[in-house]
Amino acid sequence: MPNILLVEDSPTQAMQMKVLLESAHHHVVCCDDGMAALEHLASGVNEIVVTDLELPVMNGLDLVKRMTIDFPHIPTILVTSHGSERLAAEALRNGAAAYVPKVLLSEMLLGTVEDVLGVLRTDRSYAQLIDCTVENRLVFELPNVPTLATNAVNLVMQMCTGMKLLTGAQSYRVGTALQHAVSNALYRGNLELSFAEYRHVLPEEEEMQSPSPLLAERMRQQPYKDRKIHLDARLMRDVIRFVVRDEGRGFDVPKHSAADDEHALSSVHGRGLLLIRNFMDKVSFNGPGNEITMVKHCIRE
Repeated sequence: MPNILLVEDSPTQAMQMKVLLESAHHHVVCCDDGMAALEHLASGVNEIVVTDLELPVMNGLDLVKRMTIDFPHIPTILVTSHGSERLAAEALRNGAAAYVPKVLLSEMLLGTVEDVLGVLRTDRSYAQLIDCTVENRLVFELPNVPTLATNAVNLVMQMCTGMKLLTGAQSYRVGTALQHAVSNALYRGNLELSFAEYRHVLPEEEEMQSPSPLLAERMRQQPYKDRKIHLDARLMRDVIRFVVRDEGRGFDVPKHSAADDEHALSSVHGRGLLLIRNFMDKVSFNGPGNEITMVKHCIRE
C-alpha cells in the first residue's frame, strides 16, 4: 500500500483529499505545515508528498526547495488554488513533479498520483546490467500510434532509471516533458489537430481506448497517415538529450513561447510547453518549429 504524506492546513480540504486518496487504497498521513512535513519525511516511510502551496509557517514552495536538498528521491505534487500561480510556477522550477488545480481535484489528483508512482516502480529486472551502461542511444521512427509513442517514452525512461541518471522525482519530471513533446509531435504536428480537437481526443487516447472517430479519420487521410515521429534519445552519465521531430508544418515558436508561467498555469492552453520549459535545463526549437531539443544535466551519486 503506497504511503502518501498529505500537507494541508484546511481540515475540510485535507479530509476531502484524504478520502479521495484512500478510495484508491493509498495510505495517507496528514500534517498541516511544511515544517511538520519535513519531520515526517525523516522517518523514511513516505513515497510521495501531496502539498498545498498556502501553508501557515513553511509554505509549499519552501517545502519543495527543502525536499530537493534533503529528500530528492521523493516527488512532490502541488495542489494549487486560484491566485497562487506565481508560487506554483516557481515551485515547478525548483523541483516539484506535478501540479493539480483545486478546481480539478476530483478529476486529476488520483491520476496524477498514479502516474508519479508508476515511474517510481519502473521494472528493474535488468537494473544491475543497465547500471553498468556508460552511454545509451535510442533512435525511433514511429508511426502515428499513441500506444507505440507512449511505450517508446516508457522504455527511454526505464533506461534513464536503470542507469541511475535521475532521482524518482526527476524521472517523473523528465518523463512528463518527453511525453508532452512526443504527444505534441503526434497530435498537433503530424495529424495537425487544432487545440480544441487535441483536447477532445487526448483523454480518450491516454486511456488506451479505441481511437475516436476524429482521430481514426485523420489517421487514414493523406498527408497525415504516412508521417512519422522521430525520437532520438541520447543518455550519458552527465547529460540526457532528447530530440523529437514531427513531419508536420511546424508552429509559431515565438508566439507560443511568449506566454508566461502564471498564464499557462491558469489555462489548459500552453501547459505542455510550460512543463517542458520548467522540467528540462535547456529547450530549443528548429526554425520551422517541428523539432524540439531538450537537455537535462544529471549527477550520479
